[in-house]
Amino acid sequence: PPSTPAPSAPPAAPPATPPASPPATATGAGDPHIRGAHGDTFDFKGEDKVVYSMFSARGFAVNARFVHDVYSLGEKEVHGSFITEAYASVQLPGQDIVQIGFNANRPDVAQLAIGQRRTGLAISPFGVNEAGVDTFKQGDLVVTLSKPHMNSAVLEVSDGSWRLACKAHLYPYSTTNKEKKRLDISFSQLKPEAAANVAPHGLVGQTFDGDNVAVDGAQDDYKGKVVVTKAMGEGAIEGSASDYVVPTPFSVDFAYSRFYAESAAPRDVSKLTGLKKKVDMGSKLEASSTNDNPTDAHDSI
Repeated sequence: PPSTPAPSAPPAAPPATPPASPPATATGAGDPHIRGAHGDTFDFKGEDKVVYSMFSARGFAVNARFVHDVYSLGEKEVHGSFITEAYASVQLPGQDIVQIGFNANRPDVAQLAIGQRRTGLAISPFGVNEAGVDTFKQGDLVVTLSKPHMNSAVLEVSDGSWRLACKAHLYPYSTTNKEKKRLDISFSQLKPEAAANVAPHGLVGQTFDGDNVAVDGAQDDYKGKVVVTKAMGEGAIEGSASDYVVPTPFSVDFAYSRFYAESAAPRDVSKLTGLKKKVDMGSKLEASSTNDNPTDAHDSI
């Protein structure tokens, strides 16, 4: 009889799905220390009680209020500033602009306005050992207020392309500093194409320029027992600090606004005077503004 043919080889396994790329993020924290999407670093004191544009993309904008203060950082007396309030504006296609306000001094609530409608999110106040989460959703917009720790609250705002995270917590050396509160702010790019047609801007947003070049600007000197901060992002930002001032907390209008833009090129890094470094960030783009804490590199100088 004819020989039985050998069985065919099993089909090749499909290629493994690559893990999702981590989001691109930038932060602003401390007195305040900015870390850009490519690892850029600079300090920005701001003028007292003035509101600046931190991030401006098409349909997604975030402003922050800077407040001057004198506080203790261990053995140092710092004459600096903190971010105390954040104001986000999000416009989804064909819908009203949603405005979200968050204040470090009332971290148990977040105020929302959608056209003429007023609502809000609420969790337990600081000092109450009770976790909590409150969420608002409208289309692709998700707003969450959570309490991961007794003395910490986090507001997150996402439209599917960009994400804002505001963390309210106590000053460093909280007892000495009378348990005052401040905000740390971070921004994440959730989709690679989010900046394809409209490159973001704002003090932090402009670092999402897609060039893998970190630009370091002015940073304050933390030597000595008394520190007086003064850096205003010189060398790392387009224009000057005054170009980023907004007339009202939720205003999306300033010199480099992208909120209503149909197209906008990234900043021209060649015109910046700060120290430029080529970096390989891959797809992880994040930027932030964070507050002083005892482990900051500044404090070890």
